[in-house]
Amino acid sequence: MNKRQNYFLRNATLLISICAGLALLNGTEAVEGGSGVYALGYISPQAGLMPKSGTYLSYNYYGYQGKSTTAVSAVKQVAIPGTHLKLPVQLNGSMKTEVNSYSSLFSLTHVFAEKLLGGQPGLAVLLPYAKADLDLSGSGVLSLTSPFGHVHHLNLSGNNSQSTSGIGDTTLSGLLGWHHGRWHTMAMFNLYVPTGGYDRQRLVNIGRNHWAVEPMVALTYLNEASGLEVSGATGVTFNQKNPDTEYKSGTEFHLDLSVIQHFSEMFYIGLAGYAYQQLTGDSGSGASDANKGQVYGLGPILGGAIPIGQKQKLFINGRYYQEFGVENRLKGNTFFLTATVKF
Repeated sequence: MNKRQNYFLRNATLLISICAGLALLNGTEAVEGGSGVYALGYISPQAGLMPKSGTYLSYNYYGYQGKSTTAVSAVKQVAIPGTHLKLPVQLNGSMKTEVNSYSSLFSLTHVFAEKLLGGQPGLAVLLPYAKADLDLSGSGVLSLTSPFGHVHHLNLSGNNSQSTSGIGDTTLSGLLGWHHGRWHTMAMFNLYVPTGGYDRQRLVNIGRNHWAVEPMVALTYLNEASGLEVSGATGVTFNQKNPDTEYKSGTEFHLDLSVIQHFSEMFYIGLAGYAYQQLTGDSGSGASDANKGQVYGLGPILGGAIPIGQKQKLFINGRYYQEFGVENRLKGNTFFLTATVKF
């Protein structure tokens, strides 16, 4: 291979790398990084039921696996060494993205005995430790038009993988819950603090590097006689700008739902789901106002309580969601394993 061919190949490699970044950030995935600050499916079951006063420690194991394939097309002018000529080069191909993310979410909640506005107030803090793996693979055809009008084609393929782990962003929550017989309501306000590790040069990050606020409301109907429970929690996330990239993700709506049958205090089974819709487009460098994300998830939930000593109980549940109806996001599956104990 001569020097000129080497030069064209280096530019082709650069071009496909640029296209990979465009596909990752703006092609398949809306919102910066491809997912919002709220973990879809996190609040379920008994979403609107404020527990009795006291301090609670919870652990959530959260796993997500998602994939996507995006068509990539780009045009670039390539300078010819030793001349003032620039030749048009076009790349057409596809980019495959695969993400595997695993998190340990530790939360501490305190519910006060005093009343506020007729309800029970509470405060919570959540801190995650996460590991994320990203695999990119691309293939395509690079078409180079010579000064004489001849078109030369070069087949390209490549892949790139990156992994990172560490402390994620902190969530601070204010809670206020009311009880009205079988109906239970909770208002929440979440503040997402960018404490997680972030490097704009990395393809995958644990931290988001921006603040976000999120008002939420949750409702639970629980018939203790029949064991039927219906719970839901909804919220709207208002993202702030990432100061390192000048990119601002759009406003996001999310809804968690569950229908559960309690067979006893120690065992229940049901169906859980979530819905997500991006309400406004992203803004900033490379953003598209029309590129809004959407996804739905549905799957089983299984849980109950395990006695610890004479008075304490460990409340546990597992939830699995299979995603469908996906637009401008990865498509995959989500798993939660939750354990809660009162001090």
